[in-house]
Amino acid sequence: MQHKTPQLKDMYEKDIRLQESSQIRDLQAIQNNIAKQVVLRDSTADVSFFAGVDQAFYDNNVLSYAVVVNKDMRLVDEASTVMKTTMPYVAGLLFYREGPAIIDVFGKLQKRPDVLLVDACGINHYRFAGLASHVGVILDLPTIGVSKRPLCGEHTEPVSVGDHSVLRFHGRAVGFVLKTWKDSRPIFISPGHRISLNRSLDVVQRCLRGHKLPEPLRLAHAKANTLKRMLCAIGELRAVS
Repeated sequence: MQHKTPQLKDMYEKDIRLQESSQIRDLQAIQNNIAKQVVLRDSTADVSFFAGVDQAFYDNNVLSYAVVVNKDMRLVDEASTVMKTTMPYVAGLLFYREGPAIIDVFGKLQKRPDVLLVDACGINHYRFAGLASHVGVILDLPTIGVSKRPLCGEHTEPVSVGDHSVLRFHGRAVGFVLKTWKDSRPIFISPGHRISLNRSLDVVQRCLRGHKLPEPLRLAHAKANTLKRMLCAIGELRAVS
């Protein structure tokens, strides 16, 4: 079955005014420049340390949590940061909302990973510069975008666990759609920077441990939400004390 993602303005009509503003056009121009810097070639012979980063939100804060695991998917490093958010959610402009926190938390890691998995898009993006690509260019690091739904493009839905299909946008292969869990929808994998299409798929497959998400992202997601609940609880206690 072919799946086609609705156009951005059809999905986010409430953001039309924001998208047409001069500020948004400036941010999109930056993304066009980032796209020109993206490298889709493998820059490492092997991957021994894998990182994952995920975000959680509360009030006007973005919480970013990063983990680093080894080939056995055992945790070797982790870090977190909390920053104020000033940018509202706009599809296709996620870097300006979450990117600063990711850059900050990455700087807190003691172990530099060989590749970073980001809970977002890579080149499967309207301007071929999703959050994973933007972060990769700034950090000069191999990155892969892994998302639960596509921002754009067309694909054939994989049926069985382990099956994958190509994700295409304007006729260009921009990633893969991988079925990782029997009772859930597939995940969308796309190279961000300094990694090829096929290596992106291979890295994610190596990180699967019986869950929908690859292990670095699953751990980062769980830890981000645990920390969010703790911080929210502290905030509630302070409010009534």
